[in-house]
Amino acid sequence: MARESSLWNWLSKARLELPDHVHMERVENMLGAGFPDVDGYFAPHGAFQLELKSTKRPARPTTPVRFALKGREAQMAYLKKRWGLGANAFFFLQVGEGADRTLYLAPGDIGESLKAGILESALAVECVFTGIFRSPFSRKDILKAITTCRRNPSHR
Repeated sequence: MARESSLWNWLSKARLELPDHVHMERVENMLGAGFPDVDGYFAPHGAFQLELKSTKRPARPTTPVRFALKGREAQMAYLKKRWGLGANAFFFLQVGEGADRTLYLAPGDIGESLKAGILESALAVECVFTGIFRSPFSRKDILKAITTCRRNPSHR
């Protein structure tokens, strides 16, 4: 099973690669219901929050990708609210494992679609404006997308 910890381990290396530009921490907050997994700042672009989700890739492309969001309504509501207010609040998703994995930076308002199950091709469409739906890209590419893609008013 693909694990969120592997996604965080990969992303957190940005702190070593860009020490003068990024500050981010994994948050394990039992007090604030729904607070996302990662809280950070990428200079000079701004603050961001990410909910990390990882899942295995279905055997067939016609089978929906399913992320563990049952019982996580507070997380979905938090990201949707932040997204609606214009914040850099995203789902950072991993489908598959190892060399076969694909990373997606999805808008914070698509939690219900992710919970219900979404075709990977449809997930890629949801992520077109972020630019993070294909490989290869670097941690810096992802951080830049997280903190700049909302600046274009044509984006949702």
